[in-house]
Amino acid sequence: MIFLKNLLLYSIVIVYTIIFSSVFVVILFFIRFFTSKRIAQKALRSIIVRYGTIITDYFARLLVKVEYIDSSKNITAKDPCVYVANHRSASDPFLLGHLGGEFVQIVNLWPFKIPILGICANLAGYLSVRSMPFDDFAKECKILFSQKVSIIGFPEGTRSNSSKMGQFHSTLFRVAKQNQLKIVPLCIFGNHDKPKRKSLMINPGNIEIHTLPAISPDEYNKFSSFELKNYVREKMQIFIDQHSHLN
Repeated sequence: MIFLKNLLLYSIVIVYTIIFSSVFVVILFFIRFFTSKRIAQKALRSIIVRYGTIITDYFARLLVKVEYIDSSKNITAKDPCVYVANHRSASDPFLLGHLGGEFVQIVNLWPFKIPILGICANLAGYLSVRSMPFDDFAKECKILFSQKVSIIGFPEGTRSNSSKMGQFHSTLFRVAKQNQLKIVPLCIFGNHDKPKRKSLMINPGNIEIHTLPAISPDEYNKFSSFELKNYVREKMQIFIDQHSHLN
């Protein structure tokens, strides 16, 4: 039964992606030639988010229930922030569409190689932290922040094999410090087998995405970037350990 549901889900997503891509090309033509680059990218980001949320909110319900718990309290959709999330599965990037506001994902190189979706991500201005020097990356982020656009990244860099997170890279935290932005931790539970590493099989169950309270510059300014990444990682790991029953 699980195999058949996976087959049905993937079939629906493939058909949906083909239809989405066809509509996307038409929309892209109009917004690219009749609007400014800024408006075009904003529209593309919104379309990409909508693409992902339709999959997670509707199609994925064949196997998975996704729930969002927001405890951020001290941020609004208009505040550009640096969101950092733990990384357990290839499905993680699809689970971030309900954060509100405009955002760009910071990704590895491989998402840009996915047919269709890679082209969309590139046109929408998504950034690969591994494809440019830090100074260039920081400059691109500064432009995004000036446009009230947040960034979202996975500071582990690669998926962890357990609820124990890997060590964090400093890049996102250096950018947050340079621009004096709030850092918002995201803890994802329950998707480690949706799908498992080196597998396409999505196992049934529940996924929860918890938005933790934002960490303000006043709280972290005393830290170096190295200390800051460890401070945020410790907060997230404590929360994950306290909610181990969700994994």
